[in-house]
Amino acid sequence: MQRLFLLIVLISFTLITNTVLADTTEEQDVNNIFLEPVKVKATKIETTDTKATYASEVYTYEDIVKSGATTIYDFLGQNTSIVVVPNSGNILNQVLDMRGFGFEKGYQSLVITVDGRRLNNIDGNPQNLSPIPIRNIDRIEITKGSGSVVYGDGAMSGTIQIYTRNATQTNITGSIGNYGITTQSINTGASFDKFEISAFADNYEQAGFSDQDPSGKRNEGNRYSYKLKVKYKPTKSSEFFIEKENSGSDIRYQNSLTLDMFDQNPASNLKSSTAVPTNYQEALTSSDRVNLGGKLKLGENLETSLDYFHENRESIIFDSAGNVRYKSDSLDGNITLTKGPVKFITGFQNWTGNREQDIGFSEGTAKKTNNGIYGQAYYEFDTATISLGARQEWSNYTFNGSPENYNLQSYDIGINKSINKELRVFSNYNYAYQTANIDNLFNSEGVFNSFIDPVKSKTLNIGLNHRTSNNKLAITVYGSKLENEIFAQPVSPWKNTGLDKTTKYGLEIQNKHSFNESISAFINYNYTKAIIDEEDLSRCNDKCEGNDLPGVAAHNVTFGLHYTPTQKSKIILTQRYRSESFAFEDFGNNFNQKQKAYLTTNLAFHYNYKSVQFIAKVDNLFERSHATWLRDNVITPFNYTRNWSIGANIAF
Repeated sequence: MQRLFLLIVLISFTLITNTVLADTTEEQDVNNIFLEPVKVKATKIETTDTKATYASEVYTYEDIVKSGATTIYDFLGQNTSIVVVPNSGNILNQVLDMRGFGFEKGYQSLVITVDGRRLNNIDGNPQNLSPIPIRNIDRIEITKGSGSVVYGDGAMSGTIQIYTRNATQTNITGSIGNYGITTQSINTGASFDKFEISAFADNYEQAGFSDQDPSGKRNEGNRYSYKLKVKYKPTKSSEFFIEKENSGSDIRYQNSLTLDMFDQNPASNLKSSTAVPTNYQEALTSSDRVNLGGKLKLGENLETSLDYFHENRESIIFDSAGNVRYKSDSLDGNITLTKGPVKFITGFQNWTGNREQDIGFSEGTAKKTNNGIYGQAYYEFDTATISLGARQEWSNYTFNGSPENYNLQSYDIGINKSINKELRVFSNYNYAYQTANIDNLFNSEGVFNSFIDPVKSKTLNIGLNHRTSNNKLAITVYGSKLENEIFAQPVSPWKNTGLDKTTKYGLEIQNKHSFNESISAFINYNYTKAIIDEEDLSRCNDKCEGNDLPGVAAHNVTFGLHYTPTQKSKIILTQRYRSESFAFEDFGNNFNQKQKAYLTTNLAFHYNYKSVQFIAKVDNLFERSHATWLRDNVITPFNYTRNWSIGANIAF
């Protein structure tokens, strides 16, 4: 493993060296689209990734299709700096971590949007990306250490913006694989004068990777998603749309294992607490969503947009206190001014969420409301861009008549400066905040705990973008100071509370290199350090100050090699490595067992014949076993099988 890691580092060094030594007069080849500047609009003002005043990663539709990934979680985990781990072993709804905020609650510090709509909800589950078919994605933007002005609550580690495609043709995709894995997807659309209609349907099923439990079930699961969108363009400068979406999932969770059980058989149906075969817990989720809005040109330099979103969600965990229902509504409006070197956006956002439970310890309705206003400006000089933005937000909670209110602010200052035509440097300072999800207010037994003070963060980013005709390099160093970072207290009754003070800092390297028309490669390397600076000792099993935040790996590496032997075929090799860390509940850094390192190799082959693309892939090629360590001998296994699939995409 150490040799493999050293090999990846050596390849990274070679690519970076090539960046410095590359002949900038070299003519572009076929692969240079891989390296071209791409547009970003994380702040809802369009620019290019090289001119942005914040650290970013951008992936286009071509990047996504060529990656060989079959789900958005596969793509993010195998091709980006984002760390992706199944939620308690649930691969249908996985947890994303950026910059060492951890897998326990860290996803709450990351705002994720689809076409501007927030996926962050009021429950305790991570943002659900499963309903998004990968071939329906036009672009993914990852903004690191910024975004709190436009996106507000929760944008501390950063934001991910996902933009979908308006289909004007038909694509049918399907695949079959081992362990009963099947996928079916159709994406279609048409344009009629002033109208555009698009629709997709997507389905995924797995028969389970584990041994059968006493009821004859494995950790099987399925998910589905359907969406219909109608867009109306009455004039060239205006458009309106309405979108209806429905999705759901049914999954069985494998039991936690002891270390001996895991080492002997990660597919075991035993349970760590009893050491006897135990039925897997089943959970169902369903969601109905409606989204409508539009944008209108008010003049040559002025544009306005308004969007409304409504969602009803239901979560049922069998053999528990019952089902919980969630309802959310949001309204988002803005006005954008673009005139010469000046770009300015101002807007408002209203978001309301309700949690309803009819039975259990905390019957009743809990409500959270966020109201925010913001403004962000950019000024482009000949060789530099400066940005400045601020936000005011009011967050209000109520539960059975008990209110709690918070008055919150964020701001961001940034600069991007051109050194020469290949090199640009940037820096930004970001002040952000995060309020607790409603589910965080209830302990592990479902009893209302208490309101939790908001988290506040200060982040400084310094970086560079260097680009030649065959290489694209981005490097960022960062540091963050946090107050009251939310975590689950690792002692009964396992309530949520806040760490007094924490620090995070690190180094991020992203490099893409085109060796020739047939071979290209990329590497993402992150060094992350997350430290507990100050904490009330009564909340820890042992002394906390100076300890590492549990669940945060120091080293994360993603490496990919693309080889095009012919014009019709492509081979993609991806490698992911994550170093060991302390178990999720090990705030004292003194458990006997650590979170083991993660290492997986994936291989994909694409072949194009006329309008059909054939796809064959193998994930976890060397069949390494992986798991998440909650604490000693409480281990949730995942990705412990070699999975193969064959499929095809047909375009009409």
